[in-house]
Amino acid sequence: MFMKIRLMVASIAALLSLWACASSSDRITEYLSGFQPPSDSAQPVALPLNAGLVMVLPEDEMGKPTAPSRDALQAVAERLQKDIQASPNFVIQKVFPSITIPANGLHGLSLERLQGLARAGNLTQMVVVMAVSRSASKLRFWPIMEHQLYVRMDAALVDVPTGRVLMTESGEDDYVMAEALDYVERISYPRLYYRNFTFGGPFTVVKGDPYKALGEQTFRGAADQLGMTLRKRLGPEGLSSLLLRLPLAG
Repeated sequence: MFMKIRLMVASIAALLSLWACASSSDRITEYLSGFQPPSDSAQPVALPLNAGLVMVLPEDEMGKPTAPSRDALQAVAERLQKDIQASPNFVIQKVFPSITIPANGLHGLSLERLQGLARAGNLTQMVVVMAVSRSASKLRFWPIMEHQLYVRMDAALVDVPTGRVLMTESGEDDYVMAEALDYVERISYPRLYYRNFTFGGPFTVVKGDPYKALGEQTFRGAADQLGMTLRKRLGPEGLSSLLLRLPLAG
């Protein structure tokens, strides 16, 4: 009986730990400099919300072989724009070209830089999306090597004039690229597949740079996951709590 209680307590602790990790959607604040926390004042706001969107990557990320091209990043941002605008409460008026911030990105995006973008688009609210990745490789069996890429996207809705972060959300995904190390031309290699791959597929045979293909696919997947969480937050129930934090509409 005592062992059962210990196991139950351990299970509850593990679930709470997982919940805490899943709830850490405010990680994006680690990359912001000069921004302010949300206000507790309850004030009305006009709907729909109108904002710009910009994707941000650290220099370290852009130096990886899996880093998507600028054109691919722009396509990912536009994909995210469509997902967000599936909510009738939110309109992305402009998607800005992606920007790069120094080194690993920590505290690398200043409020002044975001305000400059917003002025150029005549916007008072912006969605900032920070994208970072990590990777792992293993030899499945000779000569097949697997490279798994994990991409996380953290988003913040910012009231630009005040620098207040109004809402944060995150999404992540991972894909695998398998290649042959003996450099023999093999049918169906290199290939891309999702993490729950079976040898019967499905998978995509890669043409061109397989690392770039892995990056582009995983960034798209993470954007889709972020889009789903944002649509949920921007629905009627999720938006009601957000509106309590927005400034009075002019």
